Amino acid sequence: MIGKTLGNRYEIVEKIGSGGMSFVYKARCGLLNRYVAVKILRPEFTSDESFVKKFRQESQAAASLSHQNIVSIYDVGVDEEIYYIVMEYVEGKTLKQLIREKGRMNPHQAAEIAQQICKALVHAHNNHIVHRDIKPHNILVTRDGTAKVTDFGIARAVTSSTVANTGSVIGSVHYFSPEQARGGYTDEKSDLYSLGIVLYEMVTGRVPFEGESPISIALKHIQETVTPPAELIDGIPAGLEQIIMKAIQKDPSSRYETAEQMLGDIRAFIRDNDIIFEGSGFDEETSPTIVMPAVGNDSEVSNNRNNKNPNKAVKKAAKRKNTYIIAAIILIALIAIGYGGSILIRELLFVDVVVVPDIEGKTQEEAEEELKSFGLKMEIRERKNNPDFAAGIIISQHPKGGTENKTSNPVLVVLSLGPEKTEVPYLLNKESAEALAELQRARLTDGHIQARPSETVPVGVVMDQSPKPGIMVDEGTSVDLVISSGPEIQQIPVPPVVGLDLQTAKTRIQNAGMILADTYPQESDIVPEGYVIRQSIPPNTMVEEGASIGLWVSTGKKIVQPPSEGTKVLTINLPEGSKDVKVTVKKYQDGVEEIEYQMRHDADEGPLKVPVSGKGEARVVVLFDDVEQWSETITFGGEE
Repeated sequence: MIGKTLGNRYEIVEKIGSGGMSFVYKARCGLLNRYVAVKILRPEFTSDESFVKKFRQESQAAASLSHQNIVSIYDVGVDEEIYYIVMEYVEGKTLKQLIREKGRMNPHQAAEIAQQICKALVHAHNNHIVHRDIKPHNILVTRDGTAKVTDFGIARAVTSSTVANTGSVIGSVHYFSPEQARGGYTDEKSDLYSLGIVLYEMVTGRVPFEGESPISIALKHIQETVTPPAELIDGIPAGLEQIIMKAIQKDPSSRYETAEQMLGDIRAFIRDNDIIFEGSGFDEETSPTIVMPAVGNDSEVSNNRNNKNPNKAVKKAAKRKNTYIIAAIILIALIAIGYGGSILIRELLFVDVVVVPDIEGKTQEEAEEELKSFGLKMEIRERKNNPDFAAGIIISQHPKGGTENKTSNPVLVVLSLGPEKTEVPYLLNKESAEALAELQRARLTDGHIQARPSETVPVGVVMDQSPKPGIMVDEGTSVDLVISSGPEIQQIPVPPVVGLDLQTAKTRIQNAGMILADTYPQESDIVPEGYVIRQSIPPNTMVEEGASIGLWVSTGKKIVQPPSEGTKVLTINLPEGSKDVKVTVKKYQDGVEEIEYQMRHDADEGPLKVPVSGKGEARVVVLFDDVEQWSETITFGGEE
């Protein structure tokens, strides 16, 4: 395949990988002059027409995805029975290679990568695309730490006829969800299960289930319980383990409902590695419900039951004492209820009503202080990211400002967590258009773009960026770029050559590093013949080396000829079949109009010959029935 060109556009340069379903090559796009990755399907898949049709449909659907954590699909095509996908070329390693090199990753690094994978799944799921083959082999990690998910649409295209192919199953079975292993219905939650297994492998260095065959591993996904990561590796944070164990629940209904939910917990863990999650879905696996035995033991209970002669006096005294205590408590309670009840009734029936101030756009402290001055309290109903409000600012309130509210009712607010953070992508050595598209995918904006000459970086390629790659910034942050304008062009001053003879002027122009373009003859009563009258670029103007210049050269004095006199004969044809047409010939000379001829004629009289006399040049106009037919300028005294 090396050297072959697919689709008259993609020249195969080298082989960079292979998988159960395809071979991957690095190729050069002849149209856009950039490197791309070309994935070519193995022949055993291209023989299945139903698979090929499904493959093209799903790949084209996946091509609509545009996200910084998804490898972009540029093109899908076929060339001489070779089915291929053209994708973004990513320089880096697969996540599987990184896990093998490191053994395992530290929890924070693993969570950072999982967060990026989860962002990709959120984008895909929102576009109704399920990956179905999330595994470390399908995650590319760039040099700057950006994770990119690949093979969207390919796994979805696998049908029953292709699952039998051993290569496509063995590579993924370690990450299959139980419903995939059973061959049942799969949806977005299947991707979350696979992501949980990937995260498990990142922090432990191993997959949860191993076996002698793909079938045995698949059965373990269905039947066996996963050993919690903390039992294998010391120091696994409890919060991260909770995320993993919830994602890999065998029952899909016990997993995260959406990728957004899982992403939210991963982000919470990244912000606070000591977090412990509470609520539904986190306690079942790590803290199962158990039945506790009664305090004491069976022998003590038996002895008490068999003791038929207890001390009756002691029992009566204790009973009497308890009666007094209970009576005292009841009496105190009644008094308290009577007093407190009156206060409560008064509070409920006579609550102050105030006009709620507008606190939207204010800080939490400012809002609480202002509400306090009105006798109101603030209650935070929700905290969420918002690109338009800084962290700690009130986004909205209920009731709204200007409406009435009882002082006993709190004002509910939504508090901003500030813009969502995003990672600045690596833009160096990318073409400017590609860099701007990358910024858009990262939800960032282009800032100041500066052109700077370079002897090494090609024209239009990014030389520098600010902020630097890998920094976490707010969404919408502007990124400044420095774009190469190519080698610096030498500027030279234009020499003055007016008043020089043409040969001397030409020599001076060439010695200055310029090119003499065209020369234009011009009559002059002052400048002698053969000398330069003027130049196209003014002297001392700074121009690029090798620029062209034009010169106007004198031809000497103009020879004035006296005007000549004479007569010209005009031939006039009347329209065919016309009768009684008034033919008029007018002459315009030196601003004077003269009628040279006027008479009526029929067309059958043949062409008319009308003489016109004059001196020098004149304009002659021919009219039929006072309507101009044509005109021309004639010179008298020449040959007719």
